[in-house]
Amino acid sequence: MNGNLLLKWSVAMALCCSVLMAEAQWSVGLKGGWDYTTITRSNADRIDESYSGFSGYDAGIQARYGFNEWFALRADLSFMRRSHRMDRNLNYLDPVFTNHHNYYLMLPVLADFSFGGEIVRGHAYAGGYMGYWLRERRVGKTYWMTDYYVYFNDFNEVREFTSEDARFCAGLIGGIGLSFKLDDHFNVNLDALYYYDLVSHRRSSPHLRDPRYLNTLSVTVGVNYQF
Repeated sequence: MNGNLLLKWSVAMALCCSVLMAEAQWSVGLKGGWDYTTITRSNADRIDESYSGFSGYDAGIQARYGFNEWFALRADLSFMRRSHRMDRNLNYLDPVFTNHHNYYLMLPVLADFSFGGEIVRGHAYAGGYMGYWLRERRVGKTYWMTDYYVYFNDFNEVREFTSEDARFCAGLIGGIGLSFKLDDHFNVNLDALYYYDLVSHRRSSPHLRDPRYLNTLSVTVGVNYQF
């Protein structure tokens, strides 16, 4: 009896899987657009520094596997510039600032829940991501002082990584989107995704805890080919 029940259950599961696979569809494409990054950081008594967001970009490839009309899994491989800005707040140092341009290779994996008609569909995304910090370029204005004057100097440099830098990142991602079907194979998607770091890109030292988390809003347009 148990054997017959197991056999019936296996046949039912196989039929369900075959139906899902019959409806499943692959699509691959390219995406590109704008992003805006802010930094969450402890002040750590640095009363003369303030931090603000800065624009960047997001470009890469995306792949989507649709199980049925309303559910799919999507993975992107993105090259992102996640930047932020530091300003000095003392009166005589007002011109001093640093723009931190952080270049990352990102791999988000998303559950894609869609709704709507055949031509235009809405999307709700949720998932997680991993990333790797490739490079940091710093652009800004620094200073030096003498007994009588304060001198300012522009700089543009690539910073060398140290043992205090945590180059792997991971976090949560969510967002919304719209897709437009052009024909049987091509569609265009407009997405807004928010990346929320759970891993600080600065390791804590025994003497000072200084966690730094990047949070990025990305708005991209993608063109996909559906097989």
